Amino acid sequence: MLVRMITHQHFVLSGLLETVRGGFASLIGLSSFQYVLMQAVGRLSDKQQWTVRSIAREMHMTDAYVSVEIADLVEKGYLAKIVNPDDRRVSFLELTDKGVSSLTAIAPIQQMVNDALYGHLDSHSALTYSNELSVLISRAESAISVLKDVAADQREAALRQPPKRRRRTAR
Repeated sequence: MLVRMITHQHFVLSGLLETVRGGFASLIGLSSFQYVLMQAVGRLSDKQQWTVRSIAREMHMTDAYVSVEIADLVEKGYLAKIVNPDDRRVSFLELTDKGVSSLTAIAPIQQMVNDALYGHLDSHSALTYSNELSVLISRAESAISVLKDVAADQREAALRQPPKRRRRTAR
Protein backbone atom coordinates (compact mmCIF):
# COMPACT_ATOMS: atom_id res chain seq x y z
CA MET A 1 0.00 0.00 0.00
CA LEU A 2 2.83 2.41 0.84
CA VAL A 3 4.53 1.75 -2.51
CA ARG A 4 1.31 2.67 -4.33
CA MET A 5 1.07 5.89 -2.34
CA ILE A 6 4.69 6.80 -3.13
CA THR A 7 4.17 6.00 -6.81
CA HIS A 8 1.05 8.17 -6.86
CA GLN A 9 2.90 11.01 -5.12
CA HIS A 10 5.67 10.82 -7.72
CA PHE A 11 3.08 10.97 -10.48
CA VAL A 12 1.46 14.06 -8.94
CA LEU A 13 4.81 15.75 -8.27
CA SER A 14 5.99 15.02 -11.80
CA GLY A 15 2.93 16.75 -13.25
CA LEU A 16 3.30 19.74 -10.93
CA LEU A 17 6.99 20.13 -11.75
CA GLU A 18 6.16 19.93 -15.46
CA THR A 19 3.69 22.79 -14.93
CA VAL A 20 6.44 24.82 -13.24
CA ARG A 21 8.91 24.09 -16.06
CA GLY A 22 6.27 24.93 -18.63
CA GLY A 23 5.67 28.23 -16.85
CA PHE A 24 9.36 29.12 -16.93
CA ALA A 25 9.57 28.08 -20.59
CA SER A 26 6.57 30.17 -21.59
CA LEU A 27 8.23 33.27 -20.15
CA ILE A 28 10.85 33.04 -22.90
CA GLY A 29 8.69 31.52 -25.63
CA LEU A 30 10.00 27.96 -25.52
CA SER A 31 8.64 24.48 -24.92
CA SER A 32 9.22 22.92 -21.54
CA PHE A 33 11.84 20.53 -22.92
CA GLN A 34 13.66 23.31 -24.77
CA TYR A 35 13.85 25.23 -21.50
CA VAL A 36 15.34 22.14 -19.79
CA LEU A 37 17.87 21.82 -22.62
CA MET A 38 18.93 25.44 -22.19
CA GLN A 39 19.29 24.90 -18.44
CA ALA A 40 21.47 21.85 -19.08
CA VAL A 41 23.72 23.70 -21.48
CA GLY A 42 23.87 26.92 -19.50
CA ARG A 43 23.66 26.10 -15.83
CA LEU A 44 23.88 22.47 -14.86
CA SER A 45 27.60 22.11 -15.42
CA ASP A 46 30.11 24.75 -16.33
CA LYS A 47 32.84 22.11 -16.74
CA GLN A 48 31.10 19.74 -19.15
CA GLN A 49 31.04 20.35 -22.87
CA TRP A 50 27.56 19.29 -23.93
CA THR A 51 26.85 17.50 -27.20
CA VAL A 52 23.54 16.27 -28.57
CA ARG A 53 24.47 12.75 -27.47
CA SER A 54 25.56 13.71 -23.94
CA ILE A 55 22.37 15.68 -23.37
CA ALA A 56 20.25 12.84 -24.75
CA ARG A 57 21.91 10.42 -22.33
CA GLU A 58 21.53 12.82 -19.40
CA MET A 59 17.84 13.40 -20.17
CA HIS A 60 17.09 9.74 -21.01
CA MET A 61 15.82 10.76 -24.45
CA THR A 62 16.68 9.63 -27.97
CA ASP A 63 19.46 11.39 -29.85
CA ALA A 64 17.00 12.11 -32.68
CA TYR A 65 14.46 13.88 -30.45
CA VAL A 66 17.12 15.95 -28.69
CA SER A 67 18.72 16.81 -32.04
CA VAL A 68 15.42 18.18 -33.41
CA GLU A 69 14.82 20.29 -30.30
CA ILE A 70 18.38 21.60 -30.28
CA ALA A 71 18.17 22.47 -33.98
CA ASP A 72 15.11 24.57 -33.19
CA LEU A 73 16.95 26.35 -30.36
CA VAL A 74 19.89 27.02 -32.70
CA GLU A 75 17.51 28.36 -35.35
CA LYS A 76 15.83 30.63 -32.77
CA GLY A 77 19.24 31.94 -31.71
CA TYR A 78 19.32 30.55 -28.14
CA LEU A 79 22.07 27.98 -28.70
CA ALA A 80 25.15 27.76 -30.89
CA LYS A 81 26.93 24.67 -32.15
CA ILE A 82 30.72 24.84 -31.97
CA VAL A 83 32.52 22.22 -34.07
CA ASN A 84 34.95 20.11 -32.06
CA PRO A 85 38.40 20.77 -33.58
CA ASP A 86 39.50 17.23 -32.63
CA ASP A 87 36.48 15.52 -34.24
CA ARG A 88 34.56 17.55 -36.79
CA ARG A 89 31.62 15.11 -36.59
CA VAL A 90 30.88 16.36 -33.06
CA SER A 91 29.62 19.81 -32.09
CA PHE A 92 29.63 21.30 -28.63
CA LEU A 93 26.65 23.33 -27.53
CA GLU A 94 26.73 26.67 -25.80
CA LEU A 95 24.28 29.40 -24.99
CA THR A 96 24.32 32.43 -27.24
CA ASP A 97 24.03 35.95 -25.84
CA LYS A 98 20.27 35.69 -26.47
CA GLY A 99 20.15 32.41 -24.54
CA VAL A 100 22.09 33.84 -21.61
CA SER A 101 20.01 37.01 -21.47
CA SER A 102 16.76 35.02 -21.65
CA LEU A 103 17.73 32.81 -18.71
CA THR A 104 19.08 35.81 -16.81
CA ALA A 105 15.82 37.70 -17.34
CA ILE A 106 13.73 34.97 -15.73
CA ALA A 107 16.19 34.18 -12.91
CA PRO A 108 14.39 36.36 -10.31
CA ILE A 109 11.12 34.58 -11.05
CA GLN A 110 12.83 31.20 -10.86
CA GLN A 111 14.28 32.17 -7.49
CA MET A 112 10.85 33.04 -6.07
CA VAL A 113 9.28 29.85 -7.43
CA ASN A 114 12.17 27.65 -6.30
CA ASP A 115 12.06 29.23 -2.84
CA ALA A 116 8.35 28.38 -2.65
CA LEU A 117 9.07 24.83 -3.81
CA TYR A 118 12.33 23.98 -2.05
CA GLY A 119 12.56 26.62 0.69
CA HIS A 120 11.84 24.04 3.40
CA LEU A 121 15.10 22.19 2.62
CA ASP A 122 18.36 23.08 4.35
CA SER A 123 21.64 22.19 2.63
CA HIS A 124 21.88 18.79 4.35
CA SER A 125 18.33 17.71 3.55
CA ALA A 126 18.65 19.03 -0.02
CA LEU A 127 21.78 16.92 -0.55
CA THR A 128 20.08 13.87 1.00
CA TYR A 129 17.03 14.39 -1.22
CA SER A 130 19.20 14.81 -4.32
CA ASN A 131 21.11 11.61 -3.52
CA GLU A 132 17.86 9.70 -2.99
CA LEU A 133 16.52 10.96 -6.32
CA SER A 134 19.70 9.73 -8.03
CA VAL A 135 19.17 6.29 -6.52
CA LEU A 136 15.51 6.29 -7.60
CA ILE A 137 16.45 7.24 -11.15
CA SER A 138 18.92 4.36 -11.31
CA ARG A 139 16.39 1.94 -9.84
CA ALA A 140 13.72 3.16 -12.26
CA GLU A 141 16.07 2.26 -15.12
CA SER A 142 16.42 -1.23 -13.62
CA ALA A 143 12.65 -1.51 -13.22
CA ILE A 144 12.16 -0.58 -16.88
CA SER A 145 14.58 -3.36 -17.87
CA VAL A 146 12.60 -5.86 -15.80
CA LEU A 147 9.36 -4.67 -17.39
CA LYS A 148 10.82 -4.98 -20.89
CA ASP A 149 12.02 -8.52 -20.14
CA VAL A 150 8.58 -9.53 -18.83
CA ALA A 151 6.85 -7.98 -21.86
CA ALA A 152 9.23 -9.80 -24.22
CA ASP A 153 8.57 -13.10 -22.42
CA GLN A 154 4.82 -12.56 -22.70
CA ARG A 155 5.07 -11.79 -26.42
CA GLU A 156 7.09 -14.95 -26.98
CA ALA A 157 4.59 -17.03 -24.99
CA ALA A 158 1.69 -15.57 -26.98
CA LEU A 159 3.42 -16.43 -30.25
CA ARG A 160 3.92 -20.05 -29.13
CA GLN A 161 0.22 -20.58 -28.45
CA PRO A 162 -1.86 -21.96 -31.30
CA PRO A 163 -4.42 -19.55 -32.66
CA LYS A 164 -7.90 -19.86 -31.19
CA ARG A 165 -10.56 -21.18 -33.50
CA ARG A 166 -13.56 -19.01 -34.01
CA ARG A 167 -17.01 -20.43 -33.75
CA ARG A 168 -19.37 -19.76 -36.55
CA THR A 169 -22.61 -18.27 -35.54
CA ALA A 170 -25.85 -19.15 -37.26
CA ARG A 171 -27.51 -16.40 -39.18
